[in-house]
Amino acid sequence: MNRLVLALLLAFCGSLSAQNPGAQNRSSQLDQAYDEVRASYTALQQVMARRDQGIESLPGERTGSAAGGSRPNENYFARQAILEQEVELARKRYEAALKRWNDLK
Repeated sequence: MNRLVLALLLAFCGSLSAQNPGAQNRSSQLDQAYDEVRASYTALQQVMARRDQGIESLPGERTGSAAGGSRPNENYFARQAILEQEVELARKRYEAALKRWNDLK
């Protein structure tokens, strides 16, 4: 009887250890997904800060007017469009990473 219990116990432990690599793999995937969420969020924050700092026009981005003032020119608007595009790409990367992490949870 003791041998039967021991054999069943060993078989049960063997099946648990066979399932463990999958659990470790899932845990590893969750860790990687979480790291990607953190990295993409940090990147999004940095790109948004760069966009906010880029509001002011740079030299060569303003054109004089007949009234003596100036207005932003196409160089300014092109740079603003690039900054907005970078923010949108970073936001999409963050949202995709967040979705992957939530799907794994």
